[in-house]
Amino acid sequence: MKIREVAIDTTDLDAAAEFYRDVLRLPVAAEPERVTVQVGFSKLALTRGAPFDGVHHLAFGISPDDFELAQNWVRGRLDTIEFNGSDVIDGPPGWDSRSVYFRGPDGIVLELIARQADADAPASTGDAPRLLSISEVGIGVPDVAQAVRELAETYGLQAFTPRLPSFTPVGDHDGLLILVDPERIWFPTQADFPARASVAVRIDAPEDGGKLMLTAAAHLES
Repeated sequence: MKIREVAIDTTDLDAAAEFYRDVLRLPVAAEPERVTVQVGFSKLALTRGAPFDGVHHLAFGISPDDFELAQNWVRGRLDTIEFNGSDVIDGPPGWDSRSVYFRGPDGIVLELIARQADADAPASTGDAPRLLSISEVGIGVPDVAQAVRELAETYGLQAFTPRLPSFTPVGDHDGLLILVDPERIWFPTQADFPARASVAVRIDAPEDGGKLMLTAAAHLES
């Protein structure tokens, strides 16, 4: 599965454009009511919206050869989020990954994740890490198991690991939908719940299932 585009709201469109352009140094196209950020082969679309509870979560993939560069690069610009006294965070069993987490506009929990599955991806030739794609998008759903079944039936997507009642990734190393209970706190934060806000995701999947509403505010399209 590949995540082609993620669309979310932001309360301050100008500040969001400035963050992704000037802090993360990503290509940004700004319009009066929409900002589009190019993240490798993926796009992040931001539109102006009302304040909302909770925070979004996105992960951007990088080459494993870029991890130390990425870690130091983020540290020089932002406060990283630590877990057990370290901002180098290993993925769950079966992921074979390392991540560094930080915050963006509206408190969004952002992550740079280096997966060994991307070992063949070329590393950056500059002073900033090369982002490969939007690797993960987090979505709060009222029934995780039901959402997993719907994604399998609609798009032929399979559950990844770990498979828990309140947390199940769906997809593969190329792209994961992180389905969580709305009351589950985003790791590695201590208090942030999934956003109660609009999120739309366009994916490449094994089967073209069209549009699927996971909640009233969250939908997918292939």
